[in-house]
Amino acid sequence: MEEDIEVNDMDKRKAILEAAVELIAEKGYTHTSMQQIADSVGVSKGSLYSFFPSKEDLIISIYEHYQQLVFERAFVVGLDGNLPPYERFAKQFQVQFEGILEYKSYMKMHMRGESAQSSEKLEGMGHRMRGRLFSWLERNLIDLYGEEIAPYKWDLMWMTQSIYTSYTGLMISSESLLSPEKLGKHIVRQIDILASDFLSGNSTPLLDDEMMRPFSVGMDREGAFTSFEKRENAWKALYNDIHELKQPQYYLEVTDRISEESRKSKPDEIVMRGLFHLLKEEDALKEHAQVLETQILPATEH
Repeated sequence: MEEDIEVNDMDKRKAILEAAVELIAEKGYTHTSMQQIADSVGVSKGSLYSFFPSKEDLIISIYEHYQQLVFERAFVVGLDGNLPPYERFAKQFQVQFEGILEYKSYMKMHMRGESAQSSEKLEGMGHRMRGRLFSWLERNLIDLYGEEIAPYKWDLMWMTQSIYTSYTGLMISSESLLSPEKLGKHIVRQIDILASDFLSGNSTPLLDDEMMRPFSVGMDREGAFTSFEKRENAWKALYNDIHELKQPQYYLEVTDRISEESRKSKPDEIVMRGLFHLLKEEDALKEHAQVLETQILPATEH
């Protein structure tokens, strides 16, 4: 019963975040009130404040929620051991750019710079978001080039962040029809050119651990935001179980299909429950498939 209440609260919290994004994207941060947000979701203002103590807390939660949705796409692709590191890195960029296009209202709000005035909370949020990006980039660079890339990682991550951000802005602010797949491959190709230049001794790094210490948040862990840690752990546990099977390919395909469906702004719940049912038919996968299903899908009323 307690678990059902927790899941229902998660659904309500998500509904509030989505409604707030739509309103802020349309009206702007300063012209959107907490009462308007509460009315749009059909909850009382008091109930809204029980989830988000202030408007600032709400805007921070919006940024963290949608950035995590984008990053979770890359996280799940990263669990696919069948893809070579280079292809996996490109695919991770691809699915993030697909997510950026999917969450148009959020990106519209983000590109307008809609937020509260600068504060310690907002600065902390920005710090965590950068750390999340750098943590992911570092793991992929080591997968591609081994530990010998370590002296050059900060220069590579900083330049990649700039490339990533500029292409994101282009995708959102213009009518250009950039292909996420082609863009993912293009960015990894540019990273490879830069990395090869460093490794061959043609370039020397400008940045090091000491200089970049202020940006190193989350580099020693997966970096998930708190509200998504259980969900990422569930994905990881399920993929680990599948890789232990003697013939994992079928179940990898089923799980990949769940991942693809979950990326959509409005996933087909019937399709996803059917796919989870296929996983739960295998005893070795049943426990962690059930945990992941609980994290992704709303509780059903019996």
